Amino acid sequence: MKSYNPSSLYDALMYLQCEFVAERNRVNPGNITWQQFDILTVLRTGASTPSQIGQRLGMSRSKVSKNLSTLRDLGYIRQVPDAHDRRELETNLTQDGRDMLDIIDQQHKTLEEDARQVWSKDEQEEFATLANRLINKLRQERVAR
Repeated sequence: MKSYNPSSLYDALMYLQCEFVAERNRVNPGNITWQQFDILTVLRTGASTPSQIGQRLGMSRSKVSKNLSTLRDLGYIRQVPDAHDRRELETNLTQDGRDMLDIIDQQHKTLEEDARQVWSKDEQEEFATLANRLINKLRQERVAR
């Protein structure tokens, strides 16, 4: 079994991910799943079709459909036939969906406050730059699959 090494990149990424998951669980007022939260976050940028959501998140069509059905039942999204392709559904956030994401955002502010206490302004900027490079790489690889 691999021992914990606080200076290894592997351990830092793994334990940071674990902390982010724990934080996400803590700030989930609607008890939605991670996949549902991710879908709502994608929809925050504007309307999308289920196929676009699946591609962006690397989710199968069936998983997207199941999660969209639940989110629709909870009143967080609405779907109407797409104007360009009537076989697709244009999916938007409802006001309840936006309100729920706003509550989560406010609770995530504590994470930002913690980071500001731990890192200098230069370290914060460096972390943001490095994290965004990794985020972009991971997103590109997922979308390309």
